[in-house]
Amino acid sequence: MKNKNKIFFGALVVLLGAVIALWPPQEPPSESQQSTGSASQPTKVVSNQPRVPPVKQQPLPATPLGGADPERKFAKMGVLERSAILEEIGKQELPQIFQAMLDAEWVEHDSRKQMHLQTTFSNALQVKKPTPEFLEQMYGFIINRANPEFERHLLIGALKGAGTTESVDLLLRVAKTGPDEEMRGAAATLSSVASSSMNGPELSPLLERTWRETSNPTLIRSTASAMAKIGKPSGIELLLSAALASDDRDKARKEAASFALQLAYINDAVPPLAARLANQPPTSDAVQLVAPILARIGDETAGKALVDWLQGRNENAAALIDDLIRQRWLTNPIESGWGAALDPAVPFKNEDNRKAIREALDAYRARRTSR
Repeated sequence: MKNKNKIFFGALVVLLGAVIALWPPQEPPSESQQSTGSASQPTKVVSNQPRVPPVKQQPLPATPLGGADPERKFAKMGVLERSAILEEIGKQELPQIFQAMLDAEWVEHDSRKQMHLQTTFSNALQVKKPTPEFLEQMYGFIINRANPEFERHLLIGALKGAGTTESVDLLLRVAKTGPDEEMRGAAATLSSVASSSMNGPELSPLLERTWRETSNPTLIRSTASAMAKIGKPSGIELLLSAALASDDRDKARKEAASFALQLAYINDAVPPLAARLANQPPTSDAVQLVAPILARIGDETAGKALVDWLQGRNENAAALIDDLIRQRWLTNPIESGWGAALDPAVPFKNEDNRKAIREALDAYRARRTSR
């Protein structure tokens, strides 16, 4: 009997184990069901809630001085777009243009735009007269060592590019009184003001006065170069007097003048140069200095001055003539006054000089036709 009971209970245990093994497992509730506390309760979707439209990206407002997008670099813009921005900025007053030049790097971090604005500012200085207050502001900016060195040099460059009496006077003030040696040196290099200046004749007296009064070697050299390029007769005469001085009491000024005169190219310089040829032999210091300068100026008045001088000389100047016409001539010598020497009606004290001119002109024609 006991064996039968054991068999029965054993079979029952096996049967229960099989039932448990075959029973399907219950899935755990989802996260949404766990959060609501019920597996059977559905998640509600609010369908009548208004839909928020996407925010439209608004364009950045234009800057007060005509810039478009401060995040967009100048180099990425087209030529017309850049020109329009520069033109708009150029319409502002000088202090605003100056500030725009600084902000191009300080605020917009656009060095290319800053360099373009230097030219814009320089051009504006040529047509807009700076007030005494603004001149003082620029002076203070240059001499203040707390300001970035690059921007201080940038302002000095703009003042040189303007080449006005106000800008050059300010540069001279910095060169003479600035506490910073580097800025004094940068301001004193004035030779470039003649190349950019539209007011050369008005600028020359300021340079002439500085030349006479200064002992600064840099100012002596740079003002001499600027005077020669401007070519105003009074400035040329000042340089000639120094270059042809018979003594070396002021050797630095003499050397500076001799070098600077080689830069003369304006025909306004011809009268004082031609006057130095009078009664001078071909080998004199005056002729050796002046004749090549006249040849390089190369207009009809310069050529005529040389021919007129040669007509009255007894000495044979063939070597000098050959040098002036064949080696140094950059323009057509026949059209620049030398051709008049071939007219038999033009008298020459020494016919060898006329012959030398004819031979040099023939050589010029031969070289020209062989090219």
